[in-house]
Amino acid sequence: MFQIAIIGPGSICRTYMEALKDSKIVAVKALAGRDTEKGRAMAAEYGVPYYSDQDKMYEKEQPDAVLICTPTFIHEEMVRNAIAHGVHVMCEKPFVLDAKIAKELFEDARIAGVRMMVMHVVRFWPEYTKLKAMIGAGELGKIKNVYLNRLSSHPTWATWHRNPKKSGGGLYDLHIHDVDYLYHVFGAVESVYAVGKQEESGCFNNVSTVLKFANGISAVVEGFMDMTGDFGFTTNVRVNGTEAAVEMLNKTVYLEQGEAAKASQFVVYKKGEPAEKLAVESYNPYARETEYFAECVEGNQEMKMVPDEDVVNVLRILEAIQKSLETGNLVKTEW
Repeated sequence: MFQIAIIGPGSICRTYMEALKDSKIVAVKALAGRDTEKGRAMAAEYGVPYYSDQDKMYEKEQPDAVLICTPTFIHEEMVRNAIAHGVHVMCEKPFVLDAKIAKELFEDARIAGVRMMVMHVVRFWPEYTKLKAMIGAGELGKIKNVYLNRLSSHPTWATWHRNPKKSGGGLYDLHIHDVDYLYHVFGAVESVYAVGKQEESGCFNNVSTVLKFANGISAVVEGFMDMTGDFGFTTNVRVNGTEAAVEMLNKTVYLEQGEAAKASQFVVYKKGEPAEKLAVESYNPYARETEYFAECVEGNQEMKMVPDEDVVNVLRILEAIQKSLETGNLVKTEW
């Protein structure tokens, strides 16, 4: 078994703990964090030791890798410490808020012989993986139109999201998912144009972006992280091609009794044929992502699903989007 430790006993930590409970490849060996009471409770729940001192955790447990699930603003500190201990790293997105620092950290890891991958989990999501394969195989024909959105209410379990210097706001915490996926599918971005309201805190939590890719395809992507009221988490993807269109929708709906339920669909509309609901392989993307990382480390294989340069380039795209938001201008991306 590939032995990992997780730093940061929050909600995303629990997501990975649950995902890996039945893994035959990866085992969680320890949990570390600064919130001692919360950390000890979670560690006891899953039957693993808890450490408030990360150095002691590294020295005693000697994990193969660490999953960094801390708030964004301490990712760099956690990554540098893991590199110093020679431990391989998976780090939550956004990796950091500066593309130059991201590039520096990847170079430092390479020099130290440490493998590192950022947790862009949407790349491993079953429906998104299938759609990328369909586009790549030409099943939709020539792509004419692409639209994505990701909508949620503002996180209530912490306050650091409201500080743009700590979280990057909705632009970096939420919008990044769909920008990263589009880069994963279509490649280099030539220019961006974005509109959105800047909050008093300085965060851009409602962002609509037009991305023009070097291959000529354009996409509209929206990320709203402070939907008003009890608005359920929603994602929508529509891709229209000359041979077929596809729509993926996941949304919280409310029944007559006031109960919430999840509605989801993945439908392809082929030219001259009736609409077809697509079957998608069922698996936990968080487990698949972590097992992929473990297999790449143990097999000394290139991490083609989330290359270092993709992480850096997506951060450069976000920097261009922020510049467009601040200036109101179309911004050419710099590579």
